[in-house]
Amino acid sequence: MNQNPRLLRVDDDDDFRHIFAEALEQEGFEVTEIGDGAEAIRLARESTFDIAILDLQMPGIGGMELLKIFRAELPSTDCVMVTGHQELPLAIEAVRLGAKEFLSKPLNIGELVIRIKTIIRAHVAETRSKNLQAEFTSKLLHDLLTPLHSLKSAIEFLEHDISSKISDHHKKVFQGIESTISTMDALLNDMIDLSLFESGRVNIEKLPVNLDDLVPAITTRFMPRANAKHIELIVLVDDTTPTVALDPNKIEQVMQNLLDNAIKFTPGGGTIKIQVSPIEKLASGQKREFVEVRVSDTGAGISADELTYIFDKYKNLMAEKNSQQKTTGLGLTICKSIVEAHGGKMFVESIPGKGSSFSFLLPTD
Repeated sequence: MNQNPRLLRVDDDDDFRHIFAEALEQEGFEVTEIGDGAEAIRLARESTFDIAILDLQMPGIGGMELLKIFRAELPSTDCVMVTGHQELPLAIEAVRLGAKEFLSKPLNIGELVIRIKTIIRAHVAETRSKNLQAEFTSKLLHDLLTPLHSLKSAIEFLEHDISSKISDHHKKVFQGIESTISTMDALLNDMIDLSLFESGRVNIEKLPVNLDDLVPAITTRFMPRANAKHIELIVLVDDTTPTVALDPNKIEQVMQNLLDNAIKFTPGGGTIKIQVSPIEKLASGQKREFVEVRVSDTGAGISADELTYIFDKYKNLMAEKNSQQKTTGLGLTICKSIVEAHGGKMFVESIPGKGSSFSFLLPTD
């Protein structure tokens, strides 16, 4: 939260917008005003605002549509709706969609400032609470990793020191212990990554990257595993794929998770297809250009019930015990967080018994 809270005021009534902005600036708020919904979306994607004050009735993209976009793409920005009509159904709908306040014109500026300050205080308290919780969780997980690594080193030492004196059965026991420790280590690291994303403390370092080079290079490293199961890996990259600003290490983490799952759940003799291509999608009421990366397999597929929470971090708790499709821990949840941190979206399609297709979109603009 900035020392001077940043507000975005969106209203096509120029006179009212200017008066509104001046009054808020006098109270110490940093106000950016705009009269067009599409331009407001562009500004919000480029900058960070604490509160967006949205007029309900505007030509083009109206207040309700803006509210939906802000809640979907910019959840850290609280929204206040302003309308010239006192309509209870609209107020109820706005609150249901995530608005913090629903105000009717004519507005009393003094009352408005009080309400804005109240929202700011609540926002600060919520952010502080989330950060403290994330810091505690991260510290706890790191504290758990330390003895786990010590245990792993001790097991490796024992195994090496007495390797010539133990039976094959005992060797298998040691291997089982090491495998369990490795699983716990991976899970704890995934939980640390997720806690960082949820607290907003992950640093995304964007560089210009050619996905038509990055994706085939990552796929090549999975060739030995695929060949061992007689799985055909097919890589199709569109020649017109543009350069994208992204964090190569984070996107590599996404690709590794998707390819690892695809190989794990595809039976021998199956096929995995990796496709990279530019695509145009309607987003926030406007056509936008993306690069789509899709990983499709001919594996067991995922049931419709499981698809509804495939990206949920609590999916292991919600999955049925008799489910044939084993869930994949926190990996997919982290993948979704990485993609969304880049301003993209992640999707999944699946037909039980025929396979699954995971895809993600990265904006080129």
